[in-house]
Amino acid sequence: MRDVRSIKVGIISVFVDYHRRGQHKRGLLQPQAAPFIAGCLPLDADIEIVNDSWEDPDFRKRYDLLFISTLHPDFDRARQLSHYWRKRGARTVLGGTMASAFPKLCLPYFDAVVVGDAETTVPQVFDDFRHGRLRPVYVSSPYDARNVPVPRFDLMANAQAFPLALEASRGCTFACNFCVLTGLGVRYSSRPTRSVVHDILAAKRLTRGATRWWEWHKRKTVVFYDNNLGADHDWLGQLADELRPLGVYWGGPITFDALQNRDLMRRCADSGCLSLYTGLETFNPEALADMNKSHNVIAEVRKVVGDCRKLGILIDAGLLLNPVIDTPEYIRRIPALLAESGLYVPTFVAFESPIPGTPHFRRLAAKREPALLPNALLRDFTGYTLVTRPKRATVEEFTEAYRFLCGEVCSPRARLRKLAHDLPRLLSRGHLPTALTDFFDHWLDVPDYRPDADRSVVAGTDREPPEQHRIPFEPSDFHSDEERRLICDPWPVTDAEGHVLPQWLDNDVVFGAGGTVRAKAAAIQASSAPWPATGTYQGAP
Repeated sequence: MRDVRSIKVGIISVFVDYHRRGQHKRGLLQPQAAPFIAGCLPLDADIEIVNDSWEDPDFRKRYDLLFISTLHPDFDRARQLSHYWRKRGARTVLGGTMASAFPKLCLPYFDAVVVGDAETTVPQVFDDFRHGRLRPVYVSSPYDARNVPVPRFDLMANAQAFPLALEASRGCTFACNFCVLTGLGVRYSSRPTRSVVHDILAAKRLTRGATRWWEWHKRKTVVFYDNNLGADHDWLGQLADELRPLGVYWGGPITFDALQNRDLMRRCADSGCLSLYTGLETFNPEALADMNKSHNVIAEVRKVVGDCRKLGILIDAGLLLNPVIDTPEYIRRIPALLAESGLYVPTFVAFESPIPGTPHFRRLAAKREPALLPNALLRDFTGYTLVTRPKRATVEEFTEAYRFLCGEVCSPRARLRKLAHDLPRLLSRGHLPTALTDFFDHWLDVPDYRPDADRSVVAGTDREPPEQHRIPFEPSDFHSDEERRLICDPWPVTDAEGHVLPQWLDNDVVFGAGGTVRAKAAAIQASSAPWPATGTYQGAP
């Protein structure tokens, strides 16, 4: 058995620039999986967090045990990172939505795959590694909100704008067809509000000394990374009441039905809420029904945005274009619809992407005539590359309308109209912190999602992500051209005609009613035997 302190642990949150510029994303929001995984490990463990969205990993480093967290479209890079460090003696463990949905596809490229949550699996992985009995698959127990560890906020305080970032609830009560959470199984649990407050106070202690005197926002701003902070209105009201004495500012993601609850929004505003993000998705009622998102009420958007602004809460919203439903004419009307709603500038504009394993993907895959574009790669399923065949326009007409829309809503003119509309209304009511947040979000830290001219933004033909070739492999890292191809070539999802390849039709639904782990998922771990305690990695089978 190895001593805890003798094991060098690395944790990488994999990042690929979906706009295919190869740029890091040093924006306000950063992935929080790594500090949470670190919180599941012993306090005296030697842990290093690599925030891939902030900076490239240091490829000179060596690890004994490497945790890798990734989303579906980032899996090519995750596979390469695993191979690189496995060749240098590390055992690698994959977690995240891709690992949970397709564990059997992932397993050949990692020493272990985690299905489900980290709270019960990560400690078990670490203990088994110490004892030389690492298993190929670990499946979590049902989520227990009372046993959530305090994230290691201190390990990533200098690699994000807001280090006081945590999760107060998990899952969502809704079942949007495009959502990865729906594909894994609908579930929702909220933590005791006093536990959330405890973690915020712990975060303040852990990050003390990691901020400079003028970085007051890092010490006073809490960001919640929940899937849906407003799934339980009564609970959110209680959380707001608990936050009020702390004197912090806060924000997070929330569904539209909670924004319509005026009393709830007033309690949130009184407790320091400055900004909330909601998945508005569309102004098209037909597209909204297709997404199974009936809790969004398009006719109420202007009123809800205005009411929240009066309370000092800024509403941000993302938009999705549905290639099956939307027309170029509708897409070109969106800037006017945004202005009428009082939003002006969306957080993003993306294509509704049928991520493998979701109900949306399975429905399109079942069509007799291919509904997806030919030669679509897994890395294309980001929302910023079109993978679904437009039904009411040609590919060229649909992507041209998308480029027009992005150019309009990302322009300085649109941002100035947004600020000219918001700032006088906020300042006249004394909401200076919200006004400053609005100015920062829409002038100083503006994401530019306008596609570059040399991108096709079409699956199978879009520009290759620069990250595809950024890992410094040595010739000796591959014992054959076939192994290099297995590790380095992007993974296809459709064939040359647009038919979905069969391996993507066998995803796992992990969670059942009430958040229980389904028997099929649990059986994966039961059937896996420990790896040998010794031996070196020879490459993917």
